[in-house]
Amino acid sequence: MYYNDHLIEYLLIFFSMVIHEAAHIAAAVIQKRILVSVGITAIGLNAVIEENPDMEANRFLINISGPIANILMFFSCIIIDTYYFSIWDNMRFFIYANICLAVFNMLPILPLDGGRIFRDILVSKMGLLRGSKYARRMSVGFAAVLLVLGFFQYLVSKYNFSLILIAGYILYFQKSNRAEETLMNIKNLLFKRSRFLKKGVYPGRELVVLESMHLGDLIKSMDFDRFHIVYVVNENMRVVRVFTEQEIMDNIMKYNSDISFKDLMETMD
Repeated sequence: MYYNDHLIEYLLIFFSMVIHEAAHIAAAVIQKRILVSVGITAIGLNAVIEENPDMEANRFLINISGPIANILMFFSCIIIDTYYFSIWDNMRFFIYANICLAVFNMLPILPLDGGRIFRDILVSKMGLLRGSKYARRMSVGFAAVLLVLGFFQYLVSKYNFSLILIAGYILYFQKSNRAEETLMNIKNLLFKRSRFLKKGVYPGRELVVLESMHLGDLIKSMDFDRFHIVYVVNENMRVVRVFTEQEIMDNIMKYNSDISFKDLMETMD
């Protein structure tokens, strides 16, 4: 059968995935993060690392470590195969598998490594909820392209529907991950105080809002790695009050997230 004839290739691809995920796990363990689980998805293996807002970690290093491991394996095998000796007949396939895995994972699509890096860049610029929203839109666009390519792939091959499966999983991930992002944003904001006290110094960010804006809407523009100073302006673009991030959180707890800054200031006065 076709699948039995290519068993070695499947095992080599699986081994390349193991190398990829092992690098993610190693980068996380070095930073004292906890491995929750390792599972199999439509796009390969997936190591779930515990998200601890109270602990500093280099997310970029964790995300990039997998593709880097495959790239290092790619060059190492090329050097061995070209200048020393060919270990086995499928060496070239193993080389191609590693570089393809590295390139595929660097695509700006969630939940791939490139998508996570792209999302973190957007989050640092516009906050977790907005950044994640634009990252999801990018991922949906790529998934749509993969879906079309997968359709033609199936028509030509009569059996290969791998791109359709991958596109379906990517679309499913975008829908299922929204609630988790919202909870993570709130959790990060709540744990920021303890991180601030540990470090003693923290990067800041200024936001300017209209007094008609609701406190809950402001949360969407905040991010977890900077402390926010909020300037409230009226319709004449004059600053009427300044709030710290902690004051915003305290007033949300005291009143509710639907209260506007104007109503809040009238209550406080």
